[in-house]
Amino acid sequence: MSGGNCPETPRQKMIGMMYLFLTAMLALNVSGELLKAFKLVDVSIQQSMASVDSKISILNSKIDIAAQANPAKVKEVQANANKIKAAADSLYNQIQDLKIKMQTTVDPEGTLDNFAGADNQDIAPQIMIVEQGGSRSKLLKEGINAYKHLLLGMVEGDSALVNNITKTLNTEPSEPEQKGDVPRSWESEKFEHLPLSASFALMSSIQSNVRTNQADVVSYLLAKVDEGDFKFNKIEAFVKPQSDYIIKGGEYYAELILAASDSLQDPSFNIPGYKPEIENGKGILRIPADKVGEQTWKGTMVVVGPDGQNREYPLEHTYRVAEPNVVISATKMNVLYEALDNPMMISVPGIPSDKLRVTMSNADFKKVGNNYIVKPKPGFAGGKSTISVSAEINGESKRLGSMDYRIKRVPNPFASVGGKQDGKIRKNTLLAQSGVFAEMGEDFDFELEFKVTGFTVSAIKNGFYVSEVSDNNKFTKAQQDLIKGIAAGNRIFFEGIKAVGPDKKTRKLSTLTFTLD
Repeated sequence: MSGGNCPETPRQKMIGMMYLFLTAMLALNVSGELLKAFKLVDVSIQQSMASVDSKISILNSKIDIAAQANPAKVKEVQANANKIKAAADSLYNQIQDLKIKMQTTVDPEGTLDNFAGADNQDIAPQIMIVEQGGSRSKLLKEGINAYKHLLLGMVEGDSALVNNITKTLNTEPSEPEQKGDVPRSWESEKFEHLPLSASFALMSSIQSNVRTNQADVVSYLLAKVDEGDFKFNKIEAFVKPQSDYIIKGGEYYAELILAASDSLQDPSFNIPGYKPEIENGKGILRIPADKVGEQTWKGTMVVVGPDGQNREYPLEHTYRVAEPNVVISATKMNVLYEALDNPMMISVPGIPSDKLRVTMSNADFKKVGNNYIVKPKPGFAGGKSTISVSAEINGESKRLGSMDYRIKRVPNPFASVGGKQDGKIRKNTLLAQSGVFAEMGEDFDFELEFKVTGFTVSAIKNGFYVSEVSDNNKFTKAQQDLIKGIAAGNRIFFEGIKAVGPDKKTRKLSTLTFTLD
């Protein structure tokens, strides 16, 4: 009942053995116990189909997800899976309609799960063989064969699946021996001289084969999606610039790519004049920068493909080597903050730091090791500081360059309660907090401490505006009682929040608004 991708389970083997046993018992009188046994087989098949239906649903979901990620690659597989589903549903429903036709004929008041006449041996052959010249059996066989040919056309080359599909969707009689002058037919085996419950079990078996083969072929198609693809276990983002040296007024151009590597298989390289090192599945190329100007290198990367054959990929990059130039950079940001110690790195490649001469306007500074600590003078926020660098070269002082830095006031911190600044908050969560805290935003790199020196909690309670004040950052008992008295769904405000930072100046922070949940 299953293909190479879905080996036959012990449960399915048991059902098959029960078929053989029950078929042998047909030569005996049909007892109540035997009819119950046929019903048991049918129920077991239905349970097995439920498991297969779940597998089919999971497989189709995987195909849909893969199609969203890569529509072009998965388009054909998704289309074939949809064709199989439509054909399988149609054939399954055709068989189900025939079962309902038989059941309503023998017992109009019953259901497929509970009907009188389970021992009837006339209804099934009447509907499938006698009525309408046996057209119903003919249409059923045509449907099974069409479904079989559809599946076989999608699994060419997989002998296990081909054999399983051919076997389980076969419409030839298992015992084609003669009975008198009439050859035994497939429809005679399924519907003639059998109690109706046995015919139902055989028809359910066909439905199960339809679903199992659907699952096997869809699983096969899904596996083919990634066939031949490289397998990688590490993905990284890379920037590939057109040039690493840009002239003012020009344009920076770079390709942003996602690169994958396999830590279990190292690539090899063929770069004339150089031998890259291999680290964690990546090539590391080191070239001495001993020539000024534009430099270019070319080569190939070689990796082993899924088929075991070497694949070569071209590599090329251009870069520029320039003469030493002055470098002035703030180690934290491109501005100087008033009242703070701003770390500054000033260096000139090729010139020792003790040979540099540095001057700064509107700021005091001191040298600490090879770096500088710069502190803008009070009152210059909104202005700038010009940093100029010169050096003693060959006994002469030469000006190397200068740069302007903006002087800015330290921005206000953000007030928060329990790490939140707005939105919904549970009353118990709010009451569990000790008070209001102030912290700098994520984009401010200095480690500063602001302390809240006061705030007001206010809310609408019983139709009146009520507020309670704290003269530090902690909740007062009155504020906690106010919060306890506010019903869920109402707003509560933290207003008049004041904080003091390193410059000893009081800052007024934004109001926090929460909705009690």
